[in-house]
Amino acid sequence: MRRIWILTTAACVLGGLVGIGQSMFAGQEAGEAPPTARQARPHRGQAERELQRMSDALNLTEEQKARILPVLQERNQQLKDLRAKSSLPQGYARAKATEIRKSARRRIDQILTPEQREKQKTLRQGIRPKRSAQAGQPPQSQ
Repeated sequence: MRRIWILTTAACVLGGLVGIGQSMFAGQEAGEAPPTARQARPHRGQAERELQRMSDALNLTEEQKARILPVLQERNQQLKDLRAKSSLPQGYARAKATEIRKSARRRIDQILTPEQREKQKTLRQGIRPKRSAQAGQPPQSQ
């Protein structure tokens, strides 16, 4: 009786593992790698979240939001396409990403009022010291 119970339990565990393995690789062609977490759950609405933060900080009008959103979406797509080109040298890819970000920032600055531009510049400068201070600190041991 004990032997039957052990065999039944082992069969259930093995069946469960096979089922999990099949669900992980469902829809894949033979020989393909399993999807990464980022591929399985791509970031949705990143431009919209950034626009909301910008709107909260700068009090954007509906017209400004409508004009800025496509700029953010285009910038994000260009950066995504750049990351997909893994054959590019790292220095070139980094310079190109900086160029894409600066171009988008210039386009957004043209949409903002002079007061909003000043406030955004102040906010950006406030972020830089925090990042450089964090970069200079040694990792905290736990």
